[in-house]
Amino acid sequence: MKFTGKDLKLSSAKLALLTGLLLALLVWLGLGFSPEPLLVNRANGSYAVTDQDGKLLRLSLTSDEKYRLWTPLSELPPALQDATLHYEDRWFYFHPGINPVSLLRAVWSSLITHDRWMGASTLTMQLARQRWRLKTDTVGGKLKQMAYALWLERHFSKAELLQAYLNLAPYGANIEGAGAAAWIYFHKPASELNQDEARALALIPQNPSARAPMNPAAQQRLRQAWRTAYGDDPGFERLWFRQRNELPFKAPHFAERLHSLYPETSTLASTLDSTLQSLSEELLSGFLRQHRLQGIANASAMVVHAPTMVVRAYVGSADYFDRQIHGYVNGLKAPRSPGSTLKPFIYAQAIAQGLITPDSRVKDTPLRMGDYQPENFEHNFYGPLSATDALVRSRNIPAISLLAQLQTPTFHQFLQQAGIAIPKQAANYGLSLAIGSAEIAMEDLLRLYGLLANRGELRPLRWLNDAEQPTAKPLLMPEAAFLVREMLENNPRPQRSFGGRSFGQQQTVAWKTGTSSGLKDAWAIAMMGDWLVGVWVGNFDGSPNRHLVGRELAGPLLFDILDAIAIERPVAAGETPPTGLKRIAVCPQSGQPVSRWCPHGKDGWIIPGVSPIQTCTLHRPIRINPANGLRLCPEDNSPGETRVAEFWDSDELEAFRQAGVRRDIPPPFEHPCSEAEAGNTAGEAPKIVSPQAGVSYPVRGGHAGSIEFSAISAGGRHRLFWFVDDDFIGEGGTVLWPAKPGHFEIVAVDEQGRSSSLVLTAVAAE
Repeated sequence: MKFTGKDLKLSSAKLALLTGLLLALLVWLGLGFSPEPLLVNRANGSYAVTDQDGKLLRLSLTSDEKYRLWTPLSELPPALQDATLHYEDRWFYFHPGINPVSLLRAVWSSLITHDRWMGASTLTMQLARQRWRLKTDTVGGKLKQMAYALWLERHFSKAELLQAYLNLAPYGANIEGAGAAAWIYFHKPASELNQDEARALALIPQNPSARAPMNPAAQQRLRQAWRTAYGDDPGFERLWFRQRNELPFKAPHFAERLHSLYPETSTLASTLDSTLQSLSEELLSGFLRQHRLQGIANASAMVVHAPTMVVRAYVGSADYFDRQIHGYVNGLKAPRSPGSTLKPFIYAQAIAQGLITPDSRVKDTPLRMGDYQPENFEHNFYGPLSATDALVRSRNIPAISLLAQLQTPTFHQFLQQAGIAIPKQAANYGLSLAIGSAEIAMEDLLRLYGLLANRGELRPLRWLNDAEQPTAKPLLMPEAAFLVREMLENNPRPQRSFGGRSFGQQQTVAWKTGTSSGLKDAWAIAMMGDWLVGVWVGNFDGSPNRHLVGRELAGPLLFDILDAIAIERPVAAGETPPTGLKRIAVCPQSGQPVSRWCPHGKDGWIIPGVSPIQTCTLHRPIRINPANGLRLCPEDNSPGETRVAEFWDSDELEAFRQAGVRRDIPPPFEHPCSEAEAGNTAGEAPKIVSPQAGVSYPVRGGHAGSIEFSAISAGGRHRLFWFVDDDFIGEGGTVLWPAKPGHFEIVAVDEQGRSSSLVLTAVAAE
């Protein structure tokens, strides 16, 4: 028999085909013992962030400059799946990764008859090409593609393979996957694609460079592919294609923050309110334009719905793209010195621990706590104040004094319980913790203020719409939280505003400001109905500025945002007091429950069983000799008049004197009284405020200069006599004593013989 060249060529082709099929079978069997490949590398994917209404805020690029958004098969509409399989691989659910019929047809047409080149690629083969970036325009490349397809089919279900394909398929330029394509071309998630949009997307991967609808010519080619695939269906004319340059880039700090919190989630349906976000950005920009000449370069703002603690607005800096102000830095996450914004929680703890009520008298007078001698921001003293006035006026001395009195939990322990990341031990901060020595981020500050808004319950911030409401953690006594919020409502609005919108009736606002040491940060935090708002103003490089004062700078900006919220969103009415509170009559001057000697009273809150309820001791009866105006001793039966006198402490009287306020003090006794008699009416013994018991004072080189001895006395008596181990060392409210190592008994005696004492320990320092 004679064989022609054509017959030999045909026999060779058949042999090659049989060999190929045999190899494919062997590969198929062997792949069952191979390790499972990584189907999709989701670590290098895009993420999409939407606002509370589902509108896109940002679609990020991957590290290789692709738009590649992982989308589960359950969120890819059936119309897209069906159209893709109908157009790309109708036998997808029946073949093992390679379609033998298509392969035979392709070999015959491409290698034998040379009619035309046919690829015979199944959807799995296309997935393999896209996953491993294969070159398949050669026989060797095609065989490799087939081997990878078989490998994939041996290890994954058809649903997994279809899901992977639809997440990796090319949709033009740097767009991969239907999830990213849906956002870019139609500005909607893939799950919301209609039938026409889904069928149009299914046509692109076969020739993405020509059909990606990024210009009129490409759209025309896509229309032609539509007619070939779907005939005269008019659906294409109903499509509106968007472009990559139309992608929004909104709330960038917020988007990045969400991605850092949920790095494994590709589509983040957030709680952001785009209206409040835009208003906050607009007001910040306008504010900084007005203050640029003052060297104020940056600001941040955050809005939270308090009952749910969902984040509604989040402006990390004035301009994300301005490198001169380090605009890419997220100021809401960056720890900064909070100034006085933590003081409300000191007062809340003091109320809960029974140290004060909102009406209690606290002292704003010179204070020395060991070596620490704090000052007020204005470098002055107001004397006695109600706790409410001291908090509203943000006086340092009363807050520090209260912090020093707190028991378990201490203020440092309270902050730790609230989840505030304080890096140092309590001793490293000391009493300066009351005035902002520990840095804190705005996010944490608003979580703390959520305690005051939510009856003492600590709730985490919520960022995602579908996130479950977490269990609240009781951290503050509900009554204390309510009272402090009410105290802060007495803080008057700032006198200036910077372009905020005005509206009719002003809302009740509880708010607090803070100024960091060195004038580097200005803060303002507010609660208005259900809304929590925080504002920070400063420079990210930490440069100081004399204008960075919380009340004067951040306060007006805060109220501009509050006013805008009140216009755009409902504001809840004021909350009702907790049942654990009780109204009683208190003395306006002492803050204590009224006695029969108080000239008048007012209503005030107490927590029964917790609050201090000692009857007013400021107003006391005394007997006066009308002939000379001097006081009579209690046991003196001489005729006299009974009057009511005010018994202020000596440091308070000094503060009144410096402020130019006159106070009548009880007159001196006509005759010396016995100690017992004097003690019944004249008040308490002197109180030593320096040195402090239990504090060791270092003596360097055998000598520490001087230690200050100071005490306060009641009733206006300023004559105090000081003794160290029975040795008289001086007279006066304050004296200096040359220190030396050892243990010493310090005694302060007033002119009536009342005395106080403590043991001073001075140790030799190395």
